[in-house]
Amino acid sequence: MATLSVFVDELGDFGPYDRRSPDYLVSLVFHDQSIDIAEGVAAEERRVEALGFARGHAIHTAPLIRREPPYAATDPEVRRRLFDVLFDFFRHCNVGTKTIAVSKREFGGGDGLSERIARELGLFIRENLAWFQSFDRVIVYYDRGQKQVTRVLKLVFLANLCNVEFRVVHPDEYKLFQVADLVCTLESLRTKLASKRLSKSETEFFRNGKRLKKNYLKWLDAKRIDA
Repeated sequence: MATLSVFVDELGDFGPYDRRSPDYLVSLVFHDQSIDIAEGVAAEERRVEALGFARGHAIHTAPLIRREPPYAATDPEVRRRLFDVLFDFFRHCNVGTKTIAVSKREFGGGDGLSERIARELGLFIRENLAWFQSFDRVIVYYDRGQKQVTRVLKLVFLANLCNVEFRVVHPDEYKLFQVADLVCTLESLRTKLASKRLSKSETEFFRNGKRLKKNYLKWLDAKRIDA
């Protein structure tokens, strides 16, 4: 049975527009389950262990960049290397991505934001309908971090596909959910770089915007499913 996994993560909130957090992002990572990634997962976990973290450690990219718990006391170079372990896994993994980035300055929060996300997600599915329908089933994994996103996912996927299942996921259970977190973080950094809003901690972590674009964002572009 051909199965497509869809791992979803989000960044932002449904509150009113705030210039410190002007965008809302939803990132989706797609994986054809017929493509085995077990070897890549095992190699990634060995590299995580080699850096002194427990096997199966779930990498959370935003606190890793900002030196927040559980990485507050971690050496900066170790934080960069841990980030690169997950990024290298993503770069060599046969997955596709789609990110919906909505300007809250334009669409606001609350229902207006939900409607815009639903519209863009629905359009993406319809423009790629033949691909989605080539799978016997589509399984959407989300951690129910925000009830509005849970509602949008169910509404839009069920309205466009008849072979969808929904599962609650925890970051330490699926490496590709951590990849969705990584993609969402990098897409957020892309919007910040474009508007010259990188924070001091973000600039220090990647050393400069040019390096961020060359070493990370260009690889992110290569995984994007255009529609």
